[in-house]
Amino acid sequence: MTVPALVVALLAGGGSRRMGKDKAFVEFDGRPMIGRVIDAVEEAGLPLVIIAPRTQDYLSLGRPVYEDLCPGMGPLSGLHTAFAVTGAERILLLACDMPGVRPALLGFLAGRGMGDADALIPFIDGREQGLLAVYGRGGVERVAAEIEAGIIQFDAFRRRLTVERLGEELLRPLDPSLASFANLNRPADVDDWRRSHGG
Repeated sequence: MTVPALVVALLAGGGSRRMGKDKAFVEFDGRPMIGRVIDAVEEAGLPLVIIAPRTQDYLSLGRPVYEDLCPGMGPLSGLHTAFAVTGAERILLLACDMPGVRPALLGFLAGRGMGDADALIPFIDGREQGLLAVYGRGGVERVAAEIEAGIIQFDAFRRRLTVERLGEELLRPLDPSLASFANLNRPADVDDWRRSHGG
């Protein structure tokens, strides 16, 4: 079987403590938030896997679901798991709580060359957007033992990488409002989103 050069790893099943329930299944217009994200990935024509601590919660989505190899470690473990289960050389990491993600932006990230960089990370409003970014296998393999031992966090990992930052001037033509980067973590975020975008 041919392994895709790039796979989208959709992270699901985080603690959702601030939301009070699994945010992946918060509904907009009768569609769960994770379903909206899946729709955008598939419209962009990209292969997708879901990484979650409990696969049974997501089997109903009808997409490949893999259990997080180091549950409780957050996004970095999800990224490590995605490389392990897909064999891909690049992973486009994507959180399930980003219902505004645009297919055009996903396609741009997936199609952009990495050169000597370990990661392509959008830089919006002065902050790295590590949960909508592309990572190369080499950067994760260098810290695999630390991930498996639970001694490195996502922010510390990114600081060790050679990163190409993608500024707003590259991204706004694809997503003028930069809605792709909105994370809905709390009920108030959901309410604000519904007021602004409908649903």
